[in-house]
Amino acid sequence: MIGLNNWEDEGLVLSRNYFSETSIILKVFSRNYGVRKGLVRGGKKIKNSHIFESGNLVNLNWRAKNEDALGNFQCDLIKTNSALFFNDSLKFSALISSLNLLEFSILENDPEKILYEYTLNLIHRINTSYKWLKYYVLWEIILLEKIGFGLNLKQCVLTNSKSDLKFVSPKSGCAVSSIAGDRWKKKLLPLPQFLINEEDPSIIDIINGLSLAKNFLEKFSHSIGKKIPFTREHFIDNIYLSHKIKSNEIYK
Repeated sequence: MIGLNNWEDEGLVLSRNYFSETSIILKVFSRNYGVRKGLVRGGKKIKNSHIFESGNLVNLNWRAKNEDALGNFQCDLIKTNSALFFNDSLKFSALISSLNLLEFSILENDPEKILYEYTLNLIHRINTSYKWLKYYVLWEIILLEKIGFGLNLKQCVLTNSKSDLKFVSPKSGCAVSSIAGDRWKKKLLPLPQFLINEEDPSIIDIINGLSLAKNFLEKFSHSIGKKIPFTREHFIDNIYLSHKIKSNEIYK
């Protein structure tokens, strides 16, 4: 960190847009400054283009005349995260889904240090853990909390019981016990047990967890007048394909 109009940090590349024959507008999720964008002169040159692949971790130097200006980035590559998943369509689609959800949901210039650390950990898990789908769902649940749609899964909203929690209210995001919710179960969402304990999820649990998160991402989407990035649905389609899941196998 240096000052408001000149700072150094690290961050994840979210996206890039062409600005001129040689330059790009780069959007990043930085550790200390949140989502920021800036002009990268020469960013379209072949020798530099690999630096700005979505998901890459970069050193950033941002300079501007004032805090509200677009500013200019100078970037150095720290880690090529995107290349880790080029040969795995499921993992690559998960990476892009998470980055696009950040760009979709997090306000610019709003520091989110905890979410930044969770995102770094997610990328690490995708690369190294066979349980990475579990961590992806948990990451979306954390994202929901950060954007004001946190779930209350600690006890039943109707009975205050902390045991036998099986459902979630699609309106309130609160857990509902099996006994209290059985008569309303067609109107409730299933609560995957890995969200409240340490058990390993089945792939059906993963899909149900993603469906649960989608319900509240859609609420957020309506509140800001923006559509959920299509890359998230593409990621879920890839889960169905890679695990050969049929739609009638999923809890409705």
